[in-house]
Amino acid sequence: MRLSAEFDMRHRGHFLFYGKDFIDYKLERSYDKDRKEFLRILSNFMTDVLEDNCPPSWKKCKRPFWEELIFTHLPHVMRITPDQKQVETFLSQLKIFIQWLDKRVGTTWFAVVDKYSKEAISDLKVCEQVLNTIFSKDFPQLHQKGFSPEQQIEIANQSFELCIKSRDSLFEVRSIIDQITVLTEFNTNITYYVKGLPTHLIVPELIMNGCIGRKSGTLLWEWFQTEGIYPQKGRKYLKLNS
Repeated sequence: MRLSAEFDMRHRGHFLFYGKDFIDYKLERSYDKDRKEFLRILSNFMTDVLEDNCPPSWKKCKRPFWEELIFTHLPHVMRITPDQKQVETFLSQLKIFIQWLDKRVGTTWFAVVDKYSKEAISDLKVCEQVLNTIFSKDFPQLHQKGFSPEQQIEIANQSFELCIKSRDSLFEVRSIIDQITVLTEFNTNITYYVKGLPTHLIVPELIMNGCIGRKSGTLLWEWFQTEGIYPQKGRKYLKLNS
């Protein structure tokens, strides 16, 4: 049997334990786009993120598996959508899948996943709103038919080239001062005062992964590139930049 391209050969062992479950679950509602997207995210988490640390079976999964999936991986792969419903859709799909899985293989994960989902939804919705707002500002025609980002990317690059200093890293929001977001960089604990972010949505302890730059003649930094927006509870699973 030839595995599809989405399953790397080095993960053959993992595929053997969860692959059939994924296929059977998908085939029950093969035209359900939400189910298909959910399985794509979960599969990506298990093969590309956990890699060789992926549990050998569903019964060997532990609480951190579901915690990292919800609080760190979901916001990392979150897509920009007009309705901003990806958080709600994913968590709903996850709970449906866990109910199905518990019955199929005899696990008892629903109570744990339901608890994490309830804890996470409000914080993840903030992450989703911040992410969408930043991208909508950087790419105003993002959701229009035929959108091409090249022009906006070129404008951003030209602005970034004027910076005399830059930092690409993970930051934690410390506070909001008027229209300024106060960020602390993970590795150095250096504080940066950043303009241009949606301060009406951003809250303290939010984690932001991206690039900032400072131009000559100003003390304020600007936010230039967004890699991810995370809730505080996802921090322990984030890999810090060197």
